[in-house]
Amino acid sequence: MNDRIPGGKAAGRKPSDFDREQLRLGTRHEMEHTRDRTKAREIAMDHLAEDPSYYTHLSEMESRVEEQRLRNALGRDA
Repeated sequence: MNDRIPGGKAAGRKPSDFDREQLRLGTRHEMEHTRDRTKAREIAMDHLAEDPSYYTHLSEMESRVEEQRLRNALGRDA
């Protein structure tokens, strides 16, 4: 795989080095920041090189934030 973004934590690694589902989730998530699927996958691989469950953790955190927003909107603190 050619590096479209030089450097990064996943330099020299291949998509097959990562959990398929995490990489799929990550690529989809990173497409919010670029229209280039190859760059999105590369960014996802960099995150996954640091934390193999990065996108699961990100999803859980985003769910907690959304839950808190709903509580705040309903005037509930907890």
